[in-house]
Amino acid sequence: MFELSRNDSPVTGKRKPSRAKAELTVATYAEVDGIGMGLLSNGEPYLTQRGLAALCGVQNAHIGNIGRDWDSGKPRVAAIQERLGFRRAQAHRVLSHDGHRLFAYDMAIAQAVLDYYALDVAKPEAVRNRRRFADGALKSHVLKQFNAAPAPVEPLRFEPVAARDEEEPQGAIAIFLMQVWTLYTMSFWMAVNHIDDLRVRLAQAPWNRLGFYLPLKAFLEIQAEFLRRNGTFSVK
Repeated sequence: MFELSRNDSPVTGKRKPSRAKAELTVATYAEVDGIGMGLLSNGEPYLTQRGLAALCGVQNAHIGNIGRDWDSGKPRVAAIQERLGFRRAQAHRVLSHDGHRLFAYDMAIAQAVLDYYALDVAKPEAVRNRRRFADGALKSHVLKQFNAAPAPVEPLRFEPVAARDEEEPQGAIAIFLMQVWTLYTMSFWMAVNHIDDLRVRLAQAPWNRLGFYLPLKAFLEIQAEFLRRNGTFSVK
């Protein structure tokens, strides 16, 4: 539970409580799905004013007005206090976090405000969140955010399987391309040698007594004509 405000002075003549016992501080704070929450130094969970407003689907000023009018007896405040079920001196605790003022609402106040906006005002966001955090689930939800085990910091030393799977196809492609290039080079080399051989045969042909250099196409045409004249080749 939250204690009385710092402005409430102790009774004269009595011993003033120690500072460590009288004051609460913000131990942890985070925003989860846009809802500000955390833990106090005594381990109790809380919602910030903006976090409670987001939970109920209303503007931040509306929640602020509830805290400001807590002792006014206005209908809205009276309805929330009735749902609370017991007397509370103030709606929130004013604390400091990172040099900024923080309004901390405990789970009892947060649940009463959420019920008011869900059941009395029928705010859609409040209705959804009331169903989501029914039967004390709101407190468990906040505690769960700060009790999760931390993720390991040091990276694994072995190589992940996914990385090897990505590299294996690339290696196979490289091998395939190398084989294609090798076959292409061999084919080109064989074709060049064959053309050179044909050119030599062209220059040394019996009908080419003068040894003229003729293009390969001309050589093939002359050879075909020669074979036709001698009756050893026919064109269909």
